Amino acid sequence: MQIGIFAFAGDEQACRLERALNAQSPGTAAFFDLSLGTAARATMGAGEAAWGGRDLTKLDIAFLHGFAYCDPVIPACGTGVDWSVWRFDYIAAQQKHTFLYSLFSELERRGVRVISPPAAHLQTFMKPLLLERLRRAGLNVPAAVCSNNMDAVREFCGRHANAVWRPATGRAAYQRFTDRQREALVSLQKPPIIVAEAVDGPVVRGYLLQGEPLLFLEKGAPDCTGEERLEGFWEVDYAALRPDLSRLAAEMNIPWLEVVFVAKDGKAWIYDVDADPLFEGLPTGHSEKLTALLAKSLLQVGQTFLSADAVAAPPAKAVETQRPTLFLRRMLRILFEFEQSKYSK
Repeated sequence: MQIGIFAFAGDEQACRLERALNAQSPGTAAFFDLSLGTAARATMGAGEAAWGGRDLTKLDIAFLHGFAYCDPVIPACGTGVDWSVWRFDYIAAQQKHTFLYSLFSELERRGVRVISPPAAHLQTFMKPLLLERLRRAGLNVPAAVCSNNMDAVREFCGRHANAVWRPATGRAAYQRFTDRQREALVSLQKPPIIVAEAVDGPVVRGYLLQGEPLLFLEKGAPDCTGEERLEGFWEVDYAALRPDLSRLAAEMNIPWLEVVFVAKDGKAWIYDVDADPLFEGLPTGHSEKLTALLAKSLLQVGQTFLSADAVAAPPAKAVETQRPTLFLRRMLRILFEFEQSKYSK
């Protein structure tokens, strides 16, 4: 078994996965730096696909992390960048992204299992299209509208008193949609946002590989009464929801994903899907357990992936843990108030 971990140097989540793989099966995983520094030479042709002299087609799995969707036309904004002159750095970055996209797409065509392939990000970047696709597939998706028209948003909020919002593209957290936010965010001079019905129930993050759930984490709102705390997380089972979530994974055809949903009445009301889950910011115990489960599952490629019965059951009495933070407690008040805004009505 040979697994290539492709990520940017210093990415702790990817480095931790590499260590976990090699701890369980020494010599299995090798790290490849996506930044393609001066020492790395990658080539692709009709007869080869190599990186630093290593034949990538011999890999069983190419695990790709941090290679997000990149608009090939619109450059990223940079402070103090003069776009009235020729920007060689932008052209070079664009060509690097194009090469890597082509390389991993070609590896997938040549039989290497790529997790998750670049094309997966195209499915999840535009959130309105993602949610509509899942709704048409028969999955439970809350009512939502994507608009920058005040009349349309007011009409939606008139039918759904409790609503949440998020940007229409990329990664973002849902927050409570208040009158103040509506006045500040909705305008014909601003990009459309997604406003969705706030289904009443616990918010859950589900991590799935090949359609099989590895871990469910329920989260609670931050609290600044008494001794302040950040968002809390604890393990849950939700075995009854596994068929629906496996059906979602089959519809998306994305091997490794995170699903954010609200559990209510035995159903998973889906709010978001991420094709390249980020979990390094989770409480340490949860991120370490998820890394170990992911490594164990990846090592079983070519056999049966980790079955539902083999997933480690959550503790009988789930212990709530918080995100790690470097701030002193007396400095956290602003952070608490910001996080609370996502939950308060």
